[in-house]
Amino acid sequence: MKILSLAAGALVASAGAMPPHPVGDMRVTNGTAVPQGGAPFLVRLALVSGNEEGLCGGTIIDSTTIVTAGHCVYVPEDGSVRKPSDVYVFYGSVSASSTDYVQATKVVLHPHYDSRTFRNDIAVLRVPELKLSKGYVEPISVYDGKIPPRQAMRVFGWGTTRSYGTSADLPSTLLSQTVYVSEPKACQVIEARYNSADGMQICADSNYNVGVDVCQGDSGTGTTINYKGTQYFAGLVSYGTNRYGDATCGERDSFGIYTHINYFLPWIKSLGASYTTGPQLPVSTVEPPTASSTASSVPTPTPTQTCYFGFICF
Repeated sequence: MKILSLAAGALVASAGAMPPHPVGDMRVTNGTAVPQGGAPFLVRLALVSGNEEGLCGGTIIDSTTIVTAGHCVYVPEDGSVRKPSDVYVFYGSVSASSTDYVQATKVVLHPHYDSRTFRNDIAVLRVPELKLSKGYVEPISVYDGKIPPRQAMRVFGWGTTRSYGTSADLPSTLLSQTVYVSEPKACQVIEARYNSADGMQICADSNYNVGVDVCQGDSGTGTTINYKGTQYFAGLVSYGTNRYGDATCGERDSFGIYTHINYFLPWIKSLGASYTTGPQLPVSTVEPPTASSTASSVPTPTPTQTCYFGFICF
């Protein structure tokens, strides 16, 4: 399937005793800066391979467990999993220049991860115990409510602002924006098996908020759903594409696919991780699309379910 992985491409970096600074080649498009304390559950991942490095994100669910995208730790050249010593976890700050880090002690890729379709795109990292500190290092509860179409979901990332950007486009801090969950029929244009956001994947449609999206470098970073002022961990950035199979980010008729965390909790639990869930809602928390900081009004979603291209090229 022709899809766009949202992990950063490898860039040349000098090897040495200190880990390389995470770099990547795209980020949350049209994002706004997150203040310190706004996302203390997020971490940046530097993925090292020889003299090269890449960027992903991750989410803290307990003091020794971080969840990220499976493709961030998968090595396509030989189908192996990255060694823990090659995964550096930067934590405790929204700043891209933070130097506080630990190395992973264990990397577990989902046993049914599919590198061709990106299904089961999830991995768990074990790390030395992080010292929890309010506003700097905090675990986040996993969202356990229903996720209906048009549900607002907050996305984050440290990548760059444009498709096929370079390290020169990297921001100095974590960025965030809001996307909206797609109607199932619309998302079936790129993923024929998609039935709802309550399955293994969450699909967001950029037509609700044109110009806002995630892109390469944002892979594995957690997304959140807000309920009564509290953020809950909903998904992981996985991949994105438009209806024609082009690698686009934030353009009209583009889609972002996110791994649905609640769906994978039994597997995460089997690895010995501890976590909390919430808010255990009896009803949905649908929020209608609103104008972003980059547009004066929200465009009417394009009826992608009637498009002529029902499949991405295989």
